[in-house]
Amino acid sequence: ISALQQGYSQVLCQTLSERNLEITSLKNQGENLRRDNAITSEMVSSLQKDMLAKDEQVQQLKQEVNQLKSENKEKDHQLEALSSRCSVLKEELKKEDAQKENLEAQEKELKLYKTQIHGMEKEVRKLREELKRSSTEQSLISKTLREKSKLEHFRSQVIKATYGRAKLFQDKPVSDQQLIEKITQVTEDNISFQQKKWALQKETQPGFCRQEEVTDSIEKLKKALDGCQACMKTSCCSNDLRKEVSFLQHLQVSPPVSGLQKVSLDILHLSLSWLEETEHLLQDVGIQFSSSNKGNQPSSPVVA
Repeated sequence: ISALQQGYSQVLCQTLSERNLEITSLKNQGENLRRDNAITSEMVSSLQKDMLAKDEQVQQLKQEVNQLKSENKEKDHQLEALSSRCSVLKEELKKEDAQKENLEAQEKELKLYKTQIHGMEKEVRKLREELKRSSTEQSLISKTLREKSKLEHFRSQVIKATYGRAKLFQDKPVSDQQLIEKITQVTEDNISFQQKKWALQKETQPGFCRQEEVTDSIEKLKKALDGCQACMKTSCCSNDLRKEVSFLQHLQVSPPVSGLQKVSLDILHLSLSWLEETEHLLQDVGIQFSSSNKGNQPSSPVVA
């Protein structure tokens, strides 16, 4: 029995020890649980606070999102308005480009027309100059023909006065050299006739004039007529012949010889007028002459 009691006591002590250990362990676990519970409570409180803060942030974000949505709607409306405005501007730009292209085409056509008008104006000026030149030439030709007609009439009068009614040159024209020779011959015949007349007058009227004075006058007249004849045989100009005629006109001769002097002057004046008309006609057609002691030398022709 004592052994059983001792054994029971040992078992009981061991059981109590185990229970004490278990109670101690449970106490430790309870404290740990309380500690964990406190920590968990704090964490839950902190999480609740965080959740409240997050909820507030979410609400604020929702408000901001709603505000942004409303702003985006307004911006969408503005974008639509801008898009429609851009479309209108594009159409206007297209119209302006089309108008610009049309204006450029019109400017090109205008430049082309101006160039054509400028060319036409040049042609018109050229035609006017040609017409003016043609009118001038026609007037000059008409004037030349009139002067030629006058000259031919004057020449025919000189031929008629020189040849009289002679029929020697009726079938062929009279050249200028033949006409000059005929005038010279008529002059010499007149001188011979006057000499014979003076001789007869001297025989019938011995006291009419002195022989020496008449002879001297005849020599002077013959010398002057020889100068005129030499001038007419060469290609003289009107100035040279006018000098010879002036010398003959101012020559002092006796009265019997003065009659012959007058006849010679009349013939020479006709020749001088004819020569002047010829020179004027040549000057009208552009040919100028310069006088010299040796005769008339044509200068370089000037085109009128």
